[in-house]
Amino acid sequence: MTGISRRNLLKGAAFSAAGVAALGLAGCAPQTEATKADAALAETGEAAKHTWEVKPEPIAADQISQTVDTEVLVIGGGYSGTCCALSAAENGAKVILVEKDAVLNGHGVGGTGAIASRALDDLGLKFDKSLEMERWVSTCGNRCRESLVGKWFRESERCMNWFLDMAEANGAKCMVTVGSNSTVHPEIACYHFMSGGPIFEEHTMADFVEYMFEAEALKAGAEFVYEMPAVQLVQDESGKVTGAICQNKSGEYVQYNASKGVVLATGDISYSDEYINEFAPVANRVFTRLCSDQGNVGDGHNMAAWAGGAFQEGPWPTMMHPQAAATFHGPFLFVNPDGKRFMNEATWVQGKCLGVMYNGGADHAWSIFDANWQNDLLGSLEHGGGMFWDTFRPYGSDYQAAVDGHTKTVENGLTEVPDYYKRADTLEELAELIEVDPAELKATVERYNKLCKAGEDTDFFKENHFLFPIEQGPFTACMVAPGLLSVVGGIHISDNFEVLNENDEPIPGLYAIGNCAGDIYAVDYPINIQGNSHGRCLVQGKCLGEQLAGVYQEI
Repeated sequence: MTGISRRNLLKGAAFSAAGVAALGLAGCAPQTEATKADAALAETGEAAKHTWEVKPEPIAADQISQTVDTEVLVIGGGYSGTCCALSAAENGAKVILVEKDAVLNGHGVGGTGAIASRALDDLGLKFDKSLEMERWVSTCGNRCRESLVGKWFRESERCMNWFLDMAEANGAKCMVTVGSNSTVHPEIACYHFMSGGPIFEEHTMADFVEYMFEAEALKAGAEFVYEMPAVQLVQDESGKVTGAICQNKSGEYVQYNASKGVVLATGDISYSDEYINEFAPVANRVFTRLCSDQGNVGDGHNMAAWAGGAFQEGPWPTMMHPQAAATFHGPFLFVNPDGKRFMNEATWVQGKCLGVMYNGGADHAWSIFDANWQNDLLGSLEHGGGMFWDTFRPYGSDYQAAVDGHTKTVENGLTEVPDYYKRADTLEELAELIEVDPAELKATVERYNKLCKAGEDTDFFKENHFLFPIEQGPFTACMVAPGLLSVVGGIHISDNFEVLNENDEPIPGLYAIGNCAGDIYAVDYPINIQGNSHGRCLVQGKCLGEQLAGVYQEI
């Protein structure tokens, strides 16, 4: 852990605002008792059960200091939870949202992916849903539930237009950003980045979406209660979930009874080592965890399991980006800490992360390029790009805007975060700066240049239009470091967001949405539709809110 925080990243001068928006950096949280099972094994010689496998004793009625009745109880104030609270409230339901922290935990970061919208219509952008769904499902190893993904594709446009109307009414404007032209890893131009207006100015893009939803939900009669973590669900004799017991900051228990449903929207498990070790061990290899709010330790997952709910089959997919150190690296040569090349560098963000960790064998690598890099980058964007190789520039702008943006990022980085950006007149000097063997780096570059001049990468078969030799100094190195944004697997749910048991039967009265819910992703997080995790929170939150209010009509 390097201590990089989401909010510090959002303020970093070397990291453009639009670029950070696409990170989708989530509000997360600290794990304090992550290795109970290992400790028990060491002490007793017997493997302890995991936290989620041991249902605590019910909190006695005489310990409840207050009882509050509502129709819908939403647990968690992130993107999906605040969206659900608003959707249910504006459709007539009585709603209370409880949040464990003193603030909402931003997960929207100003932008949302959608397969269609009126903003895309205005730009003449139409996408092949059949093709994009196939790419999504294939990236997930065909292990996600296609009916749940299909629901997202059906509902995305309607929900995105609702969001746009609301954001614009609050003074925000939409910028649709460019995608990638890659034939191998295409990314469609569908990221709706919102900015502007008083709520945005007060909360910045880190939390704008959540506070906008809250403001509209409060107008509709919803209640938001802060510093009120849910600790236990309430079930009747039939097993139906009828509410939740929360604990206020004075330590008193408050029972919320919910006649129409309890919604778990508690986020992922980024800061639970116990969950990561069991369900997402790849996350142990990252350079850092990019969340700073550190509350996402599996609270909702635990409560769902204690109520009889099941989990999605592991390993759970992770959302990673390779910008945890330097925020630019392009399609140029990568070398690991041994100075060796190890992968095809012209790939997507998840591919870069996994390649660095598994093929590179470390938690970071270095992108190496020479003095001609701006021209090389400009030439590459005709054929590739995407998240952080291109930039989050407006759709319709030219490639030079991306080059100008990255030039500023690199130059700022050299002075402001010199641990991650290095420059030297010779390769030998650069090798010393990045702490690799000079002879090894020189041999790697010589081999790479030979492949570039031959016009064929017979080592890793990178497309030849991404082969740029490294010949003229000064030479620059940018650290490529995988960062964990979120673990996007979790609680087993139905297409109507009901929590399911191991026999695929609903737990009555209990629902899960957003990053605590599973099944819509598997194996890897797909990025062909940029920002689709935000879009998933939007669709699930709005549709479930309507469903609980009794107005939802299946498309």
